[in-house]
Amino acid sequence: MRAQDELVSAHLPLVYNIVGRALNGHPDVDDVVQETMLRALAALTSLKDPGGFRSWLVAITMNQLRHHWRDHRTTPASSALHDAYDVADPGADFVDLTIVRLGLEGQRREAAEATRWLDPDDQALLSLWWLEAAGELTRAEVAAALELS
Repeated sequence: MRAQDELVSAHLPLVYNIVGRALNGHPDVDDVVQETMLRALAALTSLKDPGGFRSWLVAITMNQLRHHWRDHRTTPASSALHDAYDVADPGADFVDLTIVRLGLEGQRREAAEATRWLDPDDQALLSLWWLEAAGELTRAEVAAALELS
């Protein structure tokens, strides 16, 4: 149990970064992160190579994002008002955080701000790219998350 706790503690920020950026601060960020970690822990015995844990976890995270988007598209439009009211943390804008962390200026800053207008699949892809650019993920981990060779 202690090893699992340490594993979760060490990788929780990574999952929060991916989900937070992909969902752009949506109120469901915490729920998707929690479901991701629960699924990862439940399937931990199926991991064949412990060295591939990060890639495996990122792939699970991307699958949970896809499930969220699929399920969220089927919810009634009336929940939009509830979502607007129930913002997890209005100050936690992941685009702004990325701009600050990477020290973006000028056109690069405008490009980062424009990501708010991307489709959900493109936001997920871009969130992985940002993490690779920031040195948080390797190219191989991004490819694994996208289920690409």
